[in-house]
Amino acid sequence: MKRFLAALMEELAARRRRMRELLGDRGAAFAEFLILAGILAGSLGLFIAEWMAGAAPWGFGVPVAFALGFVLIEARRQAQIRRGADPEQVAVRYDWFAQMFASACALAGAAAFAVALGAKPAPAVDPWAPPPDAVLTDIAPPVP
Repeated sequence: MKRFLAALMEELAARRRRMRELLGDRGAAFAEFLILAGILAGSLGLFIAEWMAGAAPWGFGVPVAFALGFVLIEARRQAQIRRGADPEQVAVRYDWFAQMFASACALAGAAAFAVALGAKPAPAVDPWAPPPDAVLTDIAPPVP
């Protein structure tokens, strides 16, 4: 497990370097910002109002799915390299796969926030009203 986590961290750093070479410093930073903003909006953004968490509870699972997904992607990548695949070709293939997965998680988080924000509860109405015949209204002024 120790070697797996070390290889995971090395690959994440290498993936960030390759993304910076491809998109430039600002482009890669903007892409990372959008992904993290979508994931955080879907989980932490649901605490803005008390009714938002109940409207889209699946938003809290997005960070968990994100972390587990990256672990599974890395496990598959390492398994292919152990089987003798070319590390450079595997890296390019899994770079795009990881980017698409991260974007899907960010969209799921943003969708959870949008659904929760749009699901405002109806204003509370006073549920109790006296029945029409509960109070007699046959009061008349005294007769002279």
